[in-house]
Amino acid sequence: MADRPRLGKARKRAKLAIKQTRKLLGKHGHKIDPAHKAEVVAALERLEAADRDKDVVAIYEALKALDARVDERLGHVRKSPTREYFESIGVAVLIALFLRAFIVEAFTIPSGSMIPTLAVGDFLFVNKLAYGIRIPFTEKLLTQWSLPERGDVVVFVYPCDTKNDFIKRVVGLPGDVIDQRNGFVTINGRPVSEEDDGEFTTYADFQGHETHSGRCGIQSATRYRVQLDENRFETLHCDVPPGDLGATAREPFDWTSRSKFQVCTSPTPSVIPFPFPWKVPEGHVFVMGDNRDNSSDSRYWGFVPVGAIKGKALFIWLSWDGQAPWSEFWNKIRWNRLGHAVHDG
Repeated sequence: MADRPRLGKARKRAKLAIKQTRKLLGKHGHKIDPAHKAEVVAALERLEAADRDKDVVAIYEALKALDARVDERLGHVRKSPTREYFESIGVAVLIALFLRAFIVEAFTIPSGSMIPTLAVGDFLFVNKLAYGIRIPFTEKLLTQWSLPERGDVVVFVYPCDTKNDFIKRVVGLPGDVIDQRNGFVTINGRPVSEEDDGEFTTYADFQGHETHSGRCGIQSATRYRVQLDENRFETLHCDVPPGDLGATAREPFDWTSRSKFQVCTSPTPSVIPFPFPWKVPEGHVFVMGDNRDNSSDSRYWGFVPVGAIKGKALFIWLSWDGQAPWSEFWNKIRWNRLGHAVHDG
C-alpha cells in the first residue's frame, strides 16, 4: 500500500516527460544529428517501457536518463520553467490587449450625468464591435458596418480633451435638426416623447448621497419615461416641458465655420454657445446625458465624430458605492445592479 502514492507520482512525472520530449522532438528533432536524436528516442522508449511495467525504481532511473539525454542533445531548444511562465504571461497579456483594443473594454462611470440609467461607480462592459472596427488611438474607422441608433448609450473620446472618455446617449444622427429647451428635445420638428413619472427621490442609490446635483439645486428632479425610436429609457429634469416645444421657425445654426464642429472654451462648458436648432453634420452624432440638468454634453461643446465612438455600452458587471463606509464592506457593492443591461428595449 505504501508504494501506491509513489507509483502514482512517478507515473504522472513520466507521462509529463514523455509528452514534453515528444513535443521537442517533433518541433526540433530535425535540427540535431540523427545519432543524437536516436539517443533521445532510446531513452524515451525506456521510460515508456518502465511506465507500462509500473516499476517505480525503473521509472525514476529512466526519467533521470531521459533528462540527461534531452539536456545534452536538445538543451539549447528546451525552455526553462521560468521562460515558459513568462511566455504564458506574455501571451495572456497580448490576448487581453487585443480584446481591449478591438472587441470589449471595461468602463467606469465617474459622474452622475447618466442618472437614472447609470450610477456613479457602475463598471460597464463596452462592445467595441457594435458599429465597426476603430483604429486604436485615432478617430479613424478601419471598417464600419452601421451607425449608432438614436437612444444608444455610447462611450467616446471627449472631443475637447482626448485624454478622457465620456459616456452619453445618442440623440441626433447625421442630418437631424435638433432643437432643445431645458433639456427637452425635438428631432426634425417632432418632440421626443417624455412622460412624467413623478418626483425622483432616490439619488442616494445612484451617487451615495441625497444631494440634488446640477441646476436643480435644492429642488427635486422629476423622472420621465422616454421613447426614442426603439429605445426606452428614463431621464431627469428640473423643469417641466415648455408648452411651445417644437415651434421654432429659425433656420438651423450653421456649424461649418467652427473647427471640427466643436466649441471647446473651458474644461467643463456650461453655457450653450449658439441658439438652437442645430443640424447634425455628416459623420457626427449629437449626444446628451440622461440627467439633463447635470451633464456636459453636445449642447455645450458640439458634436461627436463617429470615429471617436469607442463602443456601445452592454451591461453592468460591478457597481461600487464609494460613499458607503468600509466597516460595512458588503454594502459598498450595489448587488441589485450587477448584470443589469444598459439598453432595455
